[in-house]
Amino acid sequence: MSDHLQQAITVLQTRFGSAAPRPAAPPCPVRPSGIPELDALTGIGGWPVGRLSLLAGPRGSGKRTLAQRSIAVASREGPVAYIDFPSRLDPEFLNRFNARLDHLLVVRPKSLREGMASVRVLARAGVDMICIDLSRTGSAGLDAELPHLLHRAAEAECTLLLVYDADADDAIRYYASLILSFRRSAWVFRRNGDLEGLQVDATVVKNRLAPPGLKKQWIVPYPIP
Repeated sequence: MSDHLQQAITVLQTRFGSAAPRPAAPPCPVRPSGIPELDALTGIGGWPVGRLSLLAGPRGSGKRTLAQRSIAVASREGPVAYIDFPSRLDPEFLNRFNARLDHLLVVRPKSLREGMASVRVLARAGVDMICIDLSRTGSAGLDAELPHLLHRAAEAECTLLLVYDADADDAIRYYASLILSFRRSAWVFRRNGDLEGLQVDATVVKNRLAPPGLKKQWIVPYPIP
């Protein structure tokens, strides 16, 4: 920016305050998911850092596999955590995605408050990405927890993923910067009859950082044992 332009902006800011022109905020940093189709769908090349991204849809829609694959990719760069409310995470499944299991922390909280407290502490301690796997029945009171959670994540530049077995409630929709809705459209089998993966239909329901409404269909492969 030239000196003359900077002087002009300073004069306008002095005269008009908040109505004066100001430099645009820098783009939000992102953490690639490791899934090209998903990164393209977000419109920014991955998950927004310091914000909450929601993967919503019914069970069996592929969202949990995609989130766990993102956690596996992030674990190769630094510490990650998985808040496993349903107690269904299989570390061996992540290992098939070449996850660094020595970088993975698994938390199985007994209550929502306990789980959210764990997220805040881990984010403050420097965990790069945290996935919160939450069933719909365990989400009561989440609206009161999310403001504190997001404040801590933004301060720590921690990427938050929330896996939710339903369409988003209003409170979650409000606080999430990115909402992706998933539906399984078909199972995909190999020639020998073994299950290869599933075909998903994904829609961007909300996006504060890029245009919403994008849709994409692709095959989510299951890792070979």
